[in-house]
Amino acid sequence: MYVTRLFAIFTIRSRFFSVLGSIVLLLALKLTQGRQAVTVDSALKMDNIEALLEKQVCLIQRMETFFELQACKPDIVPDVNELNAQLLHSKNGFDQAKHSLTKFRQQLATKYVEVIRKMQRNQLLIIDLMEKVGEKENIKHVLQEQNGQMKPIGSTKTATTDKMLLSEYQKSPFVAKMKPRCLSFLDFNFNINHEEFEQIPKYMRGRENLDELMAFMQTVIVPCFEEKYTLLYKNKKAVTNQQDLALWKIFNQQQTAFPNIKFVTQGDIARKMGRLIDKKINVKLQMLRHLHILQETRNEGTVYYLWCRDC
Repeated sequence: MYVTRLFAIFTIRSRFFSVLGSIVLLLALKLTQGRQAVTVDSALKMDNIEALLEKQVCLIQRMETFFELQACKPDIVPDVNELNAQLLHSKNGFDQAKHSLTKFRQQLATKYVEVIRKMQRNQLLIIDLMEKVGEKENIKHVLQEQNGQMKPIGSTKTATTDKMLLSEYQKSPFVAKMKPRCLSFLDFNFNINHEEFEQIPKYMRGRENLDELMAFMQTVIVPCFEEKYTLLYKNKKAVTNQQDLALWKIFNQQQTAFPNIKFVTQGDIARKMGRLIDKKINVKLQMLRHLHILQETRNEGTVYYLWCRDC
């Protein structure tokens, strides 16, 4: 090893001295041509000589570095081999991950999309069934009222109306009955005439008309209030369904924020419709706020709609 290094150093130095000799020879030839003034041509030739000298110096430095690395090769080779092995191991892991991702995209992704589509279809079917069940209950209630009206005058059983005030309901036997009953409260009577509707700004109304707003009130908002307070004022022992019991507890907790005001929450309206409140429903709620039928407020992150028609 030492002999090789000495030989390399000797070779480098001999190469260096040969370069210096060539430079000295060029200078001697230059002097033999006579003493002349330094011209632009001679300056360019001197620049070429300096550039050649710099290249030779760089080459000598690279050769010295090469021989130093050669001397350290026995110490470097194991580390390089270990790095190479780690590189191969990482490459194998990357190839496996790429293969798994390709397999997921080709085989499992389509199944995943299909599962999501089935879930969405089932959700739509459930919402449709809920709407149909609600329609059947309304039809049944109407038929019962019609049957009651068709009874003869001399009958011992008279048709009873379910319209009452909330204060009367709280004192009635209905609050202790377990069987749910469709009730209608006079507290939530309302009327929107054309003059009031025309007072709503056009940018807020959009394409909505009075009939659509009235239908929204009759089928969503008023039933939402009536169902909430029908359950809220029931005795706890009369609430046997676990889902209704959970809602009964939530309603009673919410009432502490507005003890003397009738209200529903955004979640109550969404639960009544069977879907989230979208932009179109939000426009209807804005119009009802403009007509001073509802008032929107927030409490502990929950959106409340207060009934203020009779306020």
